[in-house]
Amino acid sequence: MIASVEIQSFTAFGNLEVSLSPRVNVIIGSNGTGKTHLLKAIYALAIADQPSSNEERSRKEQETDISKKFLRLFSPEENKIGALRANGSKAPTRLSLKRSDDTSVAISFASNSKVARIEKDAEPDGHEARPVFIPTKEILSLVRGMRHPEHDRATVEMIFDDTYIDLAELLVRPGFEDEASSLNEDPRLSSIVRELVGLVGGRYRWASDGAFRFESGSYEEKADPARSKSTTAQAYQDSTVVRFVPKGGQSLSSSMTAEGYRKIGVLHRLLCNGSINPGTTGVLLWDEPEANLNPRLMKKLVQVLLELSRNGQQIVLATHDYVLLKWFDLLMEKGKEDHVRFHVLVREEGSEGMSVHSTDDYAQLVNTGIAKTFSELYDAEIERSLEGVAL
Repeated sequence: MIASVEIQSFTAFGNLEVSLSPRVNVIIGSNGTGKTHLLKAIYALAIADQPSSNEERSRKEQETDISKKFLRLFSPEENKIGALRANGSKAPTRLSLKRSDDTSVAISFASNSKVARIEKDAEPDGHEARPVFIPTKEILSLVRGMRHPEHDRATVEMIFDDTYIDLAELLVRPGFEDEASSLNEDPRLSSIVRELVGLVGGRYRWASDGAFRFESGSYEEKADPARSKSTTAQAYQDSTVVRFVPKGGQSLSSSMTAEGYRKIGVLHRLLCNGSINPGTTGVLLWDEPEANLNPRLMKKLVQVLLELSRNGQQIVLATHDYVLLKWFDLLMEKGKEDHVRFHVLVREEGSEGMSVHSTDDYAQLVNTGIAKTFSELYDAEIERSLEGVAL
């Protein structure tokens, strides 16, 4: 788990320290306050924190790789790591991530640096801790074009930063939904996967042409002949499995389905192929999950995210949406040890830098721009309804 992140003299940030909840973190702020930059910084640090897959790789090679990752994530005009320093800052640039076991990793560089320096005090505890970043725009409909062998890679990288390219590679990993298999592989995820499929009325499958197609249907309990004939199958659950059952009709190109549905489909796919495995994989970072999502689906999405966090998944998301925020407030259950920490990014008065105000209490968010805007809307609605009413 990530315990905290500290950023000094980097892009929009002068000096910022964020203490993260091991459950759910929600980053709030008006446009230009650096919400996406903060998510990307956490993502890059979490990647730098992974143990090297090749023990023979030198520290210099690792530093070159992480420097390229920063450039691919942030795409500065000058293709050098020093271009990511905060404008006008005289302090050195340093980003550090502290884990819950008090070990840490840090990245530092100067304005003229070509390669960042990595500082590690210890390696992680050995399990795969790869972070997952879901960007604002949906990507299921873009995967085929991004990975097509006839498309120029340099052009693809000019259009998409590494949050999109990394996610595309995760989405094409094979998963149990590609086979006629049950959900019994991981009982923790069974209800979550079924819920996601129920939300959109089907699932997205990776087809042989490299594209994702939507297949309508649902998960249903079905008798398993191999089990039902067994003399040891005494209970009903011993002779049934939960399988996806298609509901006729042709599958659809993902681009012919609603973009909000595709975002749900991304989460479903990542769970089914193990890219998100609560308690094992790294932090889930999601930039504006509400984008292009029908407000009707937000309650269910928040329920799913809370359930993932109950199973050990650390989540950090950024949002502009009052409805999403309010559902987190309303759906938290203390009896299930739910915990949501809100981080409000604000521009420091008389400065280009940002500061952060963190709270575990939703009621403390009354002074945010999101809350004020909805309060103004409510007041305007009341005022209009009272026009012409005799007092």
